[in-house]
Amino acid sequence: MYRRFSERRILTPGPTELPQSVKAALVRETTNPDLDPRFFQEYREVVEMLRPILGAWRSRVYVWVGEAMLGLEAAVANAVRPGAKVLVVDNGVYGAGFADLVRMYGGVPVTPGFNWRRGADPAAVERVLERERDVEVVTLVHCDTPSTVYNDLREIAKVVSSHGALLIVDAVSSIAADEIKMDEWGVDVLIGGSQKALNAPPGLTILAVSKKAFEKAGEVGRQSFYMSYRVWDDWLEKGGFPYTMSDVLLYALRESLRRIHEEGLASVYQRHRAAREAARRGVEALGLEPYVERVECNCPTATAFKTPVPAPRLRRHIWEKYGVLLAGSWGQLEGDVMRIGHMGIQASADQVATAVAVLGAALQDMGIAANVGKAVEAVLDAFK
Repeated sequence: MYRRFSERRILTPGPTELPQSVKAALVRETTNPDLDPRFFQEYREVVEMLRPILGAWRSRVYVWVGEAMLGLEAAVANAVRPGAKVLVVDNGVYGAGFADLVRMYGGVPVTPGFNWRRGADPAAVERVLERERDVEVVTLVHCDTPSTVYNDLREIAKVVSSHGALLIVDAVSSIAADEIKMDEWGVDVLIGGSQKALNAPPGLTILAVSKKAFEKAGEVGRQSFYMSYRVWDDWLEKGGFPYTMSDVLLYALRESLRRIHEEGLASVYQRHRAAREAARRGVEALGLEPYVERVECNCPTATAFKTPVPAPRLRRHIWEKYGVLLAGSWGQLEGDVMRIGHMGIQASADQVATAVAVLGAALQDMGIAANVGKAVEAVLDAFK
């Protein structure tokens, strides 16, 4: 059998493929980040480029070396004191996973058991907060990629703020794909990562911290160096970093941000909404059922769907025969759900059409009826 592809394509919900200009940034001449004043200036410029994407004009914004999990743990470590009650909006793998971090730092998670196939109802969140009036912190995943469920951050933030609780938001899979107004909406800690819609390599945490969250960290008094907001503030004020930064990763992130701003945020967000609609129409045209019940409850960056054959078998077939890597899921969704990533450069007609076409071809290979032409047409129509 001849090889049916020349280059492999990665269409997973992160890490994503890198645009050529981002790859080029990785081979820029390196420097000593601790001593080169130009590098510190570039770091500052990256922070300013992030502010409009995060809606963080008044909040502190940091870029740390470490995968986004570092930011998630730091957010909990700096906000949750032993014995503190924390409402965990648990409608998804990552959403529910916040409870483990809360327990790790001595907190008491409140897990309502929200439906994984739809966004959390802000009214339901409010009912929990009215019942559990001593909740100090709320954790929320904006876009839970394992299930691809999408939460209404703006409305939930409004509810949390009205109850005086601190809101921690995992926005790893929504930053640079969906509008976020951290300061205006009342988000206290916002966590992002470099490897999703930003289309940079994994290895950087983006962290935005409100004044309220910064002060809370002082009250909690967690003894830490790597995860301390105060340590970072003190070092940045002196014109340096508490540990050696990765210059090449920062260069890659800077180039990604340059591309995003060159396109314009309104266009970026519209393109991701079109990709969400296109992927959903495409999988439905193949006779498959999207995991999330309604398109408005689906992430703009990934689409999950149920498979008529075991997902690992179907994924492997697509990868080995067609050279396209799609994703499965894990936890209670493992084996039953597959996912198409449409974040960053993936959120385009050609990339989503490729994913849907090879998915349909693989189903046909396995003897399952699938109208590939109709599915591709549905994808392209969504981008008109």
